[in-house]
Amino acid sequence: MINSIYTNFLGAAPNWYKNTIISFLIANPIILIVLKLMGLPAGFILGWIILIQFIFTLAMALKCYPLQPGGLIAIESVIMGLTDTKQIYYEVDANLKVILLLVFMVAGIYFMKDFLLFIFTKLLISIKNKRTLSLLFVFSAAFLSAFLDALTVMAVLIAVAVGFYHVYKNVAEKEVGFSEDSADFTIFKGFLRNLLMHGAVGTALGGVSTTVGEPQNLLIASVADWSFVEFFQDVSLFFFQYLFVAINLLFTRKLSLFSRYSIARPIRQFPLILKKEP
Repeated sequence: MINSIYTNFLGAAPNWYKNTIISFLIANPIILIVLKLMGLPAGFILGWIILIQFIFTLAMALKCYPLQPGGLIAIESVIMGLTDTKQIYYEVDANLKVILLLVFMVAGIYFMKDFLLFIFTKLLISIKNKRTLSLLFVFSAAFLSAFLDALTVMAVLIAVAVGFYHVYKNVAEKEVGFSEDSADFTIFKGFLRNLLMHGAVGTALGGVSTTVGEPQNLLIASVADWSFVEFFQDVSLFFFQYLFVAINLLFTRKLSLFSRYSIARPIRQFPLILKKEP
């Protein structure tokens, strides 16, 4: 009976994810009781802890659709008395636009997971020039993050990098004298880390540029009474400055102020193993 309930809990999510959500649900009431006994502001502290748990469920959207674990944590918060139904109604009414944005954005990218994996995997396999590949990763991540959830786009990039890491490692382990400390393997790991950093910069670029790029952007646009175009025009002054610095940091060497004064490492080279034709 218990095994059946555990198996069906959160559907096809991995066991470690299920255990993490269960630990959240068990730990929250214990933390609340302990904080009250210590005379600390239990509701305030636990509220921030629950916020971090919500962010975790959003970041792990590829493992499990966040509505289920997030809903369980929210229901538990009401049961623990951290809020009441009147306050919930007030917050929903005041932030309905943001809620709908998150619902459709996370739901959309969850069902587009395979398509996004295909895009970034195709880029990594097809492009043989490191600078071109890095540039495409930045702008692809920026474009997707301008209209979708930046955290989940980053999660897709991580999934692509981890997938290629395991494929490379499985192939390399069959060779005689393989070592994880070898120069080729170290270069490959550095190459993947470098691509992830490019993708992270791209998600930041796209997330700040539109009203739907981040939930807080929609709140800012509502208060300032900006349309989609007006928001982009008003933030473009800061956006293009950041774009210039990001491109200078990531794609130039001798002309880069960062590289000239050794503030940042130069761009990672394309691993030779990926240049080989199958």
